[in-house]
Amino acid sequence: MVGSPPTVTGSTWWRHDRAASGAVTVTVTRPGPSRRSRVVKRVFVVALHAMRRFGGGGTPAPDAPRPELEAYALQLRDATERTLSRAPVGTDVEVAELCGAPVPGLVVAPRWLGAVPTGRTAQAEWLATAPRVVVHLHGGAYILLSPNTHRGLGAAIARRSDAVVVLPDYRLAPEHPFPAALDDADATFRWLVEVAGVAPERLAVTGDSAGGGLGAALLVRLRDREEALPACYIGMSPWLDLAGTGGSMTELDGADPWISAAMTAPAALAYAGDAPLDHPEVSPLYAELAGLPPMLLHVGGDEVLRDDSVRFTARVRDAGGEASYGIYPGLWHVFQAFPGLPESRDALAEIGGFLRRHIPNGGAGPASRTRAMAPGGYPPSRAGSSTGGGSSSGGGSSSGGAGRSGEVSRP
Repeated sequence: MVGSPPTVTGSTWWRHDRAASGAVTVTVTRPGPSRRSRVVKRVFVVALHAMRRFGGGGTPAPDAPRPELEAYALQLRDATERTLSRAPVGTDVEVAELCGAPVPGLVVAPRWLGAVPTGRTAQAEWLATAPRVVVHLHGGAYILLSPNTHRGLGAAIARRSDAVVVLPDYRLAPEHPFPAALDDADATFRWLVEVAGVAPERLAVTGDSAGGGLGAALLVRLRDREEALPACYIGMSPWLDLAGTGGSMTELDGADPWISAAMTAPAALAYAGDAPLDHPEVSPLYAELAGLPPMLLHVGGDEVLRDDSVRFTARVRDAGGEASYGIYPGLWHVFQAFPGLPESRDALAEIGGFLRRHIPNGGAGPASRTRAMAPGGYPPSRAGSSTGGGSSSGGGSSSGGAGRSGEVSRP
C-alpha cells in the first residue's frame, strides 16, 4: 500500500521524517509562503494565461484523438521554448555544449573551475576531474522544454553545489514515446562513467517535474541491471505517478498556476505510448524501491503532484532506503526555478548541501574502470558491465542539507 500524506496546515514549511522506531517526526524550519512568493504567484498566473493563449488554445481532453494531442504538444512546446530560453544564467557560470556524448546537451559550470573545454577528449578529461558532476534531467511533462529552458536552474544547482551540471537534450513525446527519454538519460549516465571516466560516486542525478520522474526511473533501471548507481538523487516537484492516483490531484487541482490535473493526463498518455501508466519505468512510484541511493525531494504545497513525493518517500523508506522530503506551503510546481524567492533560495541551499554531503570534495578522479564504446557512445554489449550499488541508503549518512533550511540529521 502506497499510503496517504500527512495533513499540512497553516503557513509553515514542514520537514517530515520517519525515525527508526517508525514514528513520524516533524521539524518546523521556516514560515511561508513569503510575501514575495504571493506577489510573484499573482504575476505568474497572468503571464501563464497569456503564454497559453499565444500557444494555441486550451488543453485537449485526455481521450482526444491522437493528432489533436500531438498538435497541442507541439504548439505549447514552441511557445514555452521561446519564452523560457531567454532567462539569464548569471556571469559567474559558463554554459557550453556537451561534447562527444551520445545524446546532445549542455554543460553548466561555475567559472572558478576554469573554462569548459570544447574538444570531446579535453572535455571528458575535465569532467572526470570535476569536484562533482550532476546529471540534471529537465522537466516539461515529457513533451516540451529543453536544456536551453533550464540553463538558469542548472546554473543555480552548479553554484550552490560547486558542481558541473550536465543537461541532456533527451528526446520528447509524442514523436518519441517511452522508453526514448529513459534510453537517452541512461546513455548519458553511462557515457559519463564509461567514456568520460567520471566515477559513479562523484555523480548525482537530479530532475524537476517529469525530469524528476525520469531520474528516479534511471536509478531503477541501473539497479535492475546491477550497474553502479550515482551517489544520490534529488527530485524537485518530481512527477512519479503518471497514473495520477494521488489525492492531491483532486484536492489541489486549480491551486497551482503552473499545472493542473487536466494538463497532466494528455502528457502522460503521449509519453507512455503503448506502455501502461503504472509501468515501473514510466511511473517509478510503482517500482521496487529497495537498493537505491539517498534521496531528497522538494514539492510545493499547492501543487497537484504533492502526493507523488510524499508517497514515493514513504515507499523508499519502507524498503529500507534513505529518503526525505520537504513541502513548501503556498508554493507551486518547480518553484526552485524562481531564484528571487526566499523559499527557492532555502531549497537550493539545502540541495547544494545535500550534494556536497554525499559527494565530498577531494575524491575527484577518473573512474576505476572504463570500457570501449561502439560508435555513438553505446557499449558494444552489456556483458562485463560494472556491478555494485554505489552509494546506498545505508551507512548512517545524513540526508539533510544546508543549515539555512533546517538540516535534519538521520541516524
